[in-house]
Amino acid sequence: MKARNKTNVKTKRLFKLMYWAASLSTLALFIFTAICAAVMPDSFTFTDGATAQNCAPIPALTIVKNSDTEEDGGKLVFANIFPVKDVSITSREDIKVIPGGTPFGVRMFTHGVMAVKTEVVSADGKSCCPAGDGGIEVGDTIISVDGISVTSNSQLSKLVNESGGEEMTFSVKRNDKTFTTEVTPIKTAEDEYKIGLWVRDSSAGIGTITFYCEDNSGFAGLGHGICDVDTGQLMPLDHGDIVQASIDTVTRGLKGSPGSLNGHFKSSGTVGNLNCNNETGVYGTVQSVPDGAAVSVASVQEVQTGCATVLTTVSGETPEEYSIEIESIGYDENNKTKNMVIRITDERLLESTGGIVQGMSGSPILQNGKLVGAVTHVFVNAPDKGYAIFAENMLSDYANATGLYVNEAA
Repeated sequence: MKARNKTNVKTKRLFKLMYWAASLSTLALFIFTAICAAVMPDSFTFTDGATAQNCAPIPALTIVKNSDTEEDGGKLVFANIFPVKDVSITSREDIKVIPGGTPFGVRMFTHGVMAVKTEVVSADGKSCCPAGDGGIEVGDTIISVDGISVTSNSQLSKLVNESGGEEMTFSVKRNDKTFTTEVTPIKTAEDEYKIGLWVRDSSAGIGTITFYCEDNSGFAGLGHGICDVDTGQLMPLDHGDIVQASIDTVTRGLKGSPGSLNGHFKSSGTVGNLNCNNETGVYGTVQSVPDGAAVSVASVQEVQTGCATVLTTVSGETPEEYSIEIESIGYDENNKTKNMVIRITDERLLESTGGIVQGMSGSPILQNGKLVGAVTHVFVNAPDKGYAIFAENMLSDYANATGLYVNEAA
């Protein structure tokens, strides 16, 4: 009898342990799938008619199409059993591109002129800022004055000075909205009419090409947009030229002091046109695409933490390949340029640059034989580290800017 009771007690304990183990496992699975649902994106891209794709950062996750048609979407599944969430799926061609890593010079001219500073002007006992009084703010773009399109700083200054102090109608763009406002210039002590506004109509600099595409003689570069140095806002592009550039010297990056690649524009003239300047980079066409081995552009779910390489040029015009580590990956669809944290591990590059420096933006990142991203930003207090953008984000904007056919369905 006692032996039977002991057996019953052991059996009850075993069942209790099994119950709690099952409960904890279920809870852990629920928490894990909830975290995956929160951090993983709601949309994915497949290539070559694939119907399923492993998610490299979390190998147990798989993206599976509901059917052969993209309209039906798909599911994010854990261990091929447990559904995590429904996702949308877009199919695209397996676009082959030639990785860059070469320096290029850009000269861009804005659509309108950008307000970069306001100031008080005074004369005849008056002190005011007519532009500010008219509602014009730093970062706004002046499109036209009294119906005349504005294309340069000097033109705007001439129009204002010739107004004779009469009220003028300004067409102004702020973010994605355009409005009109009235501004009355004031006569200054220099006997000129002014509105208290500093503007910028162009920008020039050196960056790095991310990739070329033979299909339409296009290029992509920088991995982030060209922004005004004073306002930090994206400069509205009217037109721009691409020129050859060469790196002369390097200012090494130090903690708290970003370094830079220092170079010059070559005198051989323009080699291409700039078509687009947006959040993810600059895009356009070139007169000829350089020779090189073409590689596929990785979908975001193929990018994984671990070893990779970066192509960049720190002297002259010829890129070299250096080792890096992809330390983490993020899928915030509202932040298109800071998708990865990378760390330079190659002693040669660390010796010559100290890590990531200004001018390296756009340097292509390769992993498992595919283009996975491009360098975008350096960590000021840790120059061996920085952010990188997914190559697929750049490919999408490149296609829109240059007319390359990429997406089959959304």
